[in-house]
Amino acid sequence: MANPTKPVKAQLQDVPYPIHGGNPRAMAESAGIDPDKLIDFSASINPLSPPGCVSQLLLETPRLLREYPDPNCSLITERISKVTGIPENWILVTNGSTEMIYLLPHLIHEGQKVAILDPCFSEYEKSFRAFGTQTHSIVLEAGNGFSVSPSWLFPQLDTIQKLGAIVLGNPASPTGKLYGDLLPELQEYCQKRDIILIIDEAFIDFSSADSSAWNLLERESNLVLIRSLTKFYSIPGLRVGYGVLHPEKIQKIAPRQYPWSVNALAQAIGAEIILDKPFQEKTRTETHRERDFIIQALSSINELEVFPSDANFLLFRIRDNSPPASLYQYLLTQSLLIRNCGNFKGLDESFFRISLRCREENQKLVNSIVEYFLSSKQSYK
Repeated sequence: MANPTKPVKAQLQDVPYPIHGGNPRAMAESAGIDPDKLIDFSASINPLSPPGCVSQLLLETPRLLREYPDPNCSLITERISKVTGIPENWILVTNGSTEMIYLLPHLIHEGQKVAILDPCFSEYEKSFRAFGTQTHSIVLEAGNGFSVSPSWLFPQLDTIQKLGAIVLGNPASPTGKLYGDLLPELQEYCQKRDIILIIDEAFIDFSSADSSAWNLLERESNLVLIRSLTKFYSIPGLRVGYGVLHPEKIQKIAPRQYPWSVNALAQAIGAEIILDKPFQEKTRTETHRERDFIIQALSSINELEVFPSDANFLLFRIRDNSPPASLYQYLLTQSLLIRNCGNFKGLDESFFRISLRCREENQKLVNSIVEYFLSSKQSYK
């Protein structure tokens, strides 16, 4: 085992934290590590292989490549409607959830502002600011477990004039926290002020369908849900997601979507994988088991605070005074890549997010973190 209290390789000291997770090859090359041996805990992707139907559909790639994609994404829209019970005209399929995020500014009127409950996926702020929309960050405190109550939140929202939209994650990234109890009251508040409520549910499938906010759709029309298929079904390279929003809102933003933005292969695979119930059940079972395993293991380390999660990732922070970069660099020497969360609003470099992988890899990560802090203690004796 490498001694984490000794200086790491010179090149590791200069390796920057990535803006997003999920770029292990570039990180390995920057650190001088074999990319094929690096285990990526930085991207929150289902560690199970994609559903079995994907292999068969890949055999049809030559045919799909010779045809233009369906510009209306008809089949996958129909399948999403069948699985969720949401009417087809409320569904807009996009090139990953990110395309949907960058269509959202077209729902905001000139001069309106957007409130973001942070920490939150950074692309929301980037998308609105790219269109000249002013954003307000409402930071949820780690010391309060990132909880939020209407009595605390609504007075802060009241101070924002010309508020056009509110953004929050459910479960939020990188905290993994669900806000089911808050959503009905928050939606009612938004309805009274004619505010769009944008809920990012990119990780909701790792929890359960019952946790989704789509049961609020019947009540009002100001709700916008952002969904992703790439994370849960382990197909991030294909880029397929969708928005759930009132048909009038779809009519407003659909003309802004690039023609054929969702390729034929993504549509074909997306339409099949969402029907795979055994895969869905197996994923949730594995997620719950591995999440409980890592929470229990890391919670025994006094130097760490581990936050509860309803997603396929966990947030923790270093509580002692050791430099966070040392843990990050040490894990890189062990060919383990985790996500530093210092670039999330409301967090600093002492916070890290780790995705869930198979038991063998999760055990290796846990062992390496334990060894790091044990060695650190011994060096100060």
